[in-house]
Amino acid sequence: MKVYIIDAFTTEAFKGNPAGVCIVEDEILVETMQSIASELNLSETAFISRFNDSESDYSIRFFTPTVPIDFCGHATLAAAKVILQKTGNSEVNFTTLHNLKISAKSSGATIEMNFPLYDSVAYSPNEDLYDALGIVNPVATKYAKELDMVVIEVADKDALLKLQPDFAQLANTSKRYKAVIVTAKSEDVSYDFYSRCFCSWIGIDEDPVTGSSHSILAKYWSKILNKKEMVAFQASKRGGSMQLKIVNDKELEVISNAKIMVEGILNLE
Repeated sequence: MKVYIIDAFTTEAFKGNPAGVCIVEDEILVETMQSIASELNLSETAFISRFNDSESDYSIRFFTPTVPIDFCGHATLAAAKVILQKTGNSEVNFTTLHNLKISAKSSGATIEMNFPLYDSVAYSPNEDLYDALGIVNPVATKYAKELDMVVIEVADKDALLKLQPDFAQLANTSKRYKAVIVTAKSEDVSYDFYSRCFCSWIGIDEDPVTGSSHSILAKYWSKILNKKEMVAFQASKRGGSMQLKIVNDKELEVISNAKIMVEGILNLE
């Protein structure tokens, strides 16, 4: 099985978010996919296979080292990078296990992807969530049911960068989520907002750059900033950025790139 490791949402080595991409040519068990994801030990690994020998239509599934998940933005970008670069195609279409359809195309030096766009609603979590994150006096807290993610806005970039969550405490909060996103408005000209994403409940303490979270953050900040086009930076240790364009009330265009770091053969015998 061909396997790749790709740094997504960056063009620099050792930046962005690393993802595994496996090209599935023969049917394999879900348990085997989970074992491979655990072996690679990246935040997510995508498994892709062609539909009816098509060069541009693929199924895609996502796994963390411990559990399968419905949707992963950076692993989708990583998979798109592999297909677009290795086949020379200008476009690729992915369909997830739950029939979410995501297309990606080459656009000069970048890759454009269409992501879903999600609303978030006012939310009051249990205080142990704030305690585990070390957040006092949040500006606002929202919840996006479709992705089971909490969004917490803090006062500024400095407050965001100073967060030092207790990950053991976070994983054992009274309510579990797929992720909690902490975000802040940008005061510089390079970006419109910053974020960090914590996913201790699914085995990832801090995700370096999270595509799916921006399916929520784009609409959240669009309402505040009164903008349809924004530039976002995820302020993890590795860091990564993306351009966001709201197409309509349900669709988001995400523009970024990725760098193939490792290409090899996975021996399953």
